[in-house]
Amino acid sequence: MVFAILAGGAWWLLRSLSEEPAARVRERAPDHMVWDLDAIETNTDGRPQRHLVADQLRQYVAEDLAELDQPRLTLLDREGGPPWKVESKQGFLLSKGEEIDLRDEVRIERAGAGPNRSLRLATSQLRLWPKREYAQGDQPVRLASDNDWLTAAGVRLWYAHPSRAEFPGRAHIFVAPTPTEKGNAGSAAP
Repeated sequence: MVFAILAGGAWWLLRSLSEEPAARVRERAPDHMVWDLDAIETNTDGRPQRHLVADQLRQYVAEDLAELDQPRLTLLDREGGPPWKVESKQGFLLSKGEEIDLRDEVRIERAGAGPNRSLRLATSQLRLWPKREYAQGDQPVRLASDNDWLTAAGVRLWYAHPSRAEFPGRAHIFVAPTPTEKGNAGSAAP
């Protein structure tokens, strides 16, 4: 019995000594960091197309990912129309910058010009593909223009001229009545 206990103890001691120590887990650390980022992307003619500003960028090369704090993106219209201004609290550059994932209080604004009215869009998450001039979000969205508004379960937005949007699923819309001139309301022509 004593030999069995000694053999079991020796086996346990030998096994515990031969096991490799647990590998130390390395904290996730960025490969590069940039503060006060201000970057302009141009087309082949050298004309600006996009302007990205962020408080901080953290790049993880192995993950093909860059994290952005307080990103602000200006998308310039090639036809000379008003730019789209996009901002959020957090963003991610994916696929070597081909895709931008914006999160937490995403807001888009475009000033009015000519027959096009100003637009304001708000949501919690939006993905942009700048080279395709396309954005998509699957979270609730609110679009406002002057006193009119629309809410929907998501959005697909083609922001190049001429811009258009689709709102999949159920949407609610409010169109404000057009104000009438004073004195003409309710009066009949003689």
